[in-house]
This record gives sequence, structure tokens and C-alpha cells, in this order.
Amino acid sequence: MELEILGLNPVLNDMVSRGQLSARKIARLVILKDMIDRYAACLYVTDQDAEALRARYGAYPDIRSWGDYFQTELASQHFERTDAEFDRIVDTVRFDIISACKIFSDKPQQFMGLVEENGILAMGMDRADWREEEEEAAHLDILRQYYVEMKLHTRAVTAEDEGWFSGFAANAQAV
Repeated sequence: MELEILGLNPVLNDMVSRGQLSARKIARLVILKDMIDRYAACLYVTDQDAEALRARYGAYPDIRSWGDYFQTELASQHFERTDAEFDRIVDTVRFDIISACKIFSDKPQQFMGLVEENGILAMGMDRADWREEEEEAAHLDILRQYYVEMKLHTRAVTAEDEGWFSGFAANAQAV
């Protein structure tokens, strides 16, 4: 009998069965999925694409929402990390999503284009040659991509997330 955990993508059930995800990691993944799905104004796999996949393969994809995507990516890539390290990774993703909303909301297309251009230039360089400017340009372009692809502009940052964001930023500066 397979255990189903509410809010956890079924793709991760095998990892849970093998003991690869601690209770803390599972809880953090469920919270992250909920947060991302509240902010993303579109699905990772559109209804139309899901129907095409069902018609072709006989089943709908398990990863449909952006929350599903991030949840399964973090679980599969970082399950071997300690709970504390995993917490920092999840918090960084949460911070990045909120940052994308705050940075790019109501910005003109010219700004978006400049961020994209600088990101492409940085990514075209050998990473070993990156200075702080290239690192920042590449990261800012990733945030821009989140903003555009997830359609984050239609979502406002909640007061709870704003409070968390401010605390996270203050702690990061203290370190």
C-alpha cells in the first residue's frame, strides 16, 4: 500500500518509502509548493499540453504546477542534504520568488530587455571568469525568467511573506 501525503507530489512517494525525505523535508516541500502555486498565475504544463500528453501516452503528467516542478526538483536534487542545508535551499527559492515579484513588478519592457541581455552576456562567458557583476547579472536574469514564465506579475506579495522576506534578508546580511 502506497502512502499519500497531502500536498506532496505523488512522484516523490518512492523517495518517501525509501526514507530519503525526512518529515522536516516533506513539510518544507509541501509549504514551498503551496507558496509557489499561490504566486504563479499559470501552470508549468498547460491544460492543452496535459491533454496532448494524455492522448499520446495515456496518462496526465504528474508535474503540472510550478509548485510541483520546484518541489520535485528540490527533493530529487537535494534529498541527501541535512535538514538544515535543505531548509536553506528551500528558503533561497522562496526568497527568489518573492524577489522576482518585488524587482520586476511594474518595470518597463526596456528594463526587462536589459536584464535579459546582461544575463545572456554573462552566461556566454566561462563561469570561471565571472566577476561579481556577471554573477549578479546571471542571477537577476534567472529571477526575470521566473517572473515572466510563472507570470508572477499578477500576484502581490502577502504581508506574511513580506515579513518573512525582510527577516531572511536581514539574516543573510548578518552572515
